[in-house]
Amino acid sequence: MVDSAVVRKWVLDANDGIISTTGIVQGFAGAGANDETVLFAAMTLMITGGLSLAGAAYAEAAQDRAAELAIIEEEERQLALSPDEERAEVRDHYVRRGLDPELADQVADQLMRSDPLGASLEVEYGMLEGAAPATKPWGVAFRGFFAFVSGALPLTAAVVFLPDDWRLPISLLVVIVSLTVTGLVSARAGTGHPVKAVARSITIGLFIAVLAYLAGNIFEVIDQFIPQIDIDGDG
Repeated sequence: MVDSAVVRKWVLDANDGIISTTGIVQGFAGAGANDETVLFAAMTLMITGGLSLAGAAYAEAAQDRAAELAIIEEEERQLALSPDEERAEVRDHYVRRGLDPELADQVADQLMRSDPLGASLEVEYGMLEGAAPATKPWGVAFRGFFAFVSGALPLTAAVVFLPDDWRLPISLLVVIVSLTVTGLVSARAGTGHPVKAVARSITIGLFIAVLAYLAGNIFEVIDQFIPQIDIDGDG
């Protein structure tokens, strides 16, 4: 079964790819850029955006992993110095969870015999993986990269294959479909009402698209009134 937290993170990263690419494509289109320029901008954003997100995700995950390793090391030290105190903490944890003291004693004895480090880490820090840190920096980085690319790719592909006259309406349709898919996936993972999730994502995506297109138009208008600089000095 896929972890809902992983799905939520994928949706966020994919939405980032969708919305970022939407802003670039609509902004360049609004500024009157040619097909090659729009395509180059979309592909560049897809690659660099994915790499940037992957790098940030890796750095964050590596820091989390280092913290987990430090906790594991400290817990190993505590088990070596005072195993009885660690056993008592495990027992008290299950008493607080509702077991009667005698049963909690039996549970603590069995857990401390089979996996004392895992039991201590679980009851004190909620680390279900025990001595193996759950955070995998490279896995998180690759997941972030492919999530961003999966969000950016449909719109980038639309830029490649669509003629200029159809680019604006069809690209908006691609954005709506993409955000609908991520919204439904998010809701399926138990992260909210599907209609609200989809409506929220589409509203944000279309707002960014319209704003970027208008900004591109404004830039084009301003550019027409800026005197062209003669680099060669020929007047």
